[in-house]
Amino acid sequence: MPADHQRSSSVCRAMSLRAALLAVLLMTVALGGCASFRSGTDGPVAPDLSSLDPAQQALATAIDAQASDFAPRSIDASRRRITVARDILYTAAEQGRPLTDNENKRVDQLVYGAKLDAKAALVETQAKAVQAKIAQLQQQANGSDSSTAPASGPQNADSSSTGLGLSAFGDARNKTGASQ
Repeated sequence: MPADHQRSSSVCRAMSLRAALLAVLLMTVALGGCASFRSGTDGPVAPDLSSLDPAQQALATAIDAQASDFAPRSIDASRRRITVARDILYTAAEQGRPLTDNENKRVDQLVYGAKLDAKAALVETQAKAVQAKIAQLQQQANGSDSSTAPASGPQNADSSSTGLGLSAFGDARNKTGASQ
């Protein structure tokens, strides 16, 4: 029996050695995982996208005014600037760091440019709407003038009734015509 006892004790030793190695391995993995986790701002953080809000609001206002139909290039430019600014914010957040001074300035410039692009799209849309209304009114005036009124002139142009607020333009036309 001493041989059986030796064999069983060596089996027990081998098993306990394996168990000890397994425990050491598990501890190493567990401690390594804890060591790789860093607290604070060293890990990825959610980016603060609030700096994009003014540009996104200006873009939404322009889109609500159907600027996508009348000024698609300006709308696209605004969207591109917002996307680049968002990319800068996400990159810094993924790296777990705050924006550098240069990145902060760039984001501010992009947001400002996006707001200007959106406002330009809105102005372009409004200008095209005014042009369309003027063309419609001229067409109506030409249709009614040819049958009932003599040649049109400043005295026949009542721009205050158009509702477009263009009476100042009509007055300016009358003044420039009188000064010539």
